[in-house]
Amino acid sequence: MTKFSDWTNTPHLGAICDPTLDFESKILHCALAAWRGQAGSEGIPARSSLTVRVLKDILGNVTIFERLEEKPSCYRVRLMGTRITAVLGEMQGKTLDEVLPTPAFVRWIAVLDATLTDLRPLRFESCVAFMKLDFLQAEILLAPLLDERGQPSMVFGATVFKPRVAQGSRLGAAVLATSSRELSL
Repeated sequence: MTKFSDWTNTPHLGAICDPTLDFESKILHCALAAWRGQAGSEGIPARSSLTVRVLKDILGNVTIFERLEEKPSCYRVRLMGTRITAVLGEMQGKTLDEVLPTPAFVRWIAVLDATLTDLRPLRFESCVAFMKLDFLQAEILLAPLLDERGQPSMVFGATVFKPRVAQGSRLGAAVLATSSRELSL
């Protein structure tokens, strides 16, 4: 995860990758349970198994990415829930390079690639460092998915946004919100 670690300690972009999956959000606990509940003998669920019925309670917080190319990686947003769209804008059906400024694009590619490299769920926390949304903190679950050919080329994501405060949390200079209240949109 070299690319991810290159920006994790940058004060204004502070982020952490937490493979322990110690989520603060109940929504992300539910998302992880849904992912695990659909995992087959390979330990990774197929995209087709994550139906609306399975995701109904968290669908507004869900994103599904499809890797179109490797080296360099290119991802398309296959699905973006309404709660995420309300904060970040419409990205569904577009590639990340079409909708993100370069610094954000590089970070998103790094975490998506890390997820498909590790082939396991990962927890990320980061400030929202684009579109003047740096007053928000994102807690994110990313987990691999199998495509229709049985290859791990997709990423299931669930995101919760919350207010961010200055100084003093697990992220150091770029901090988490001390409020446990999740931003409801």
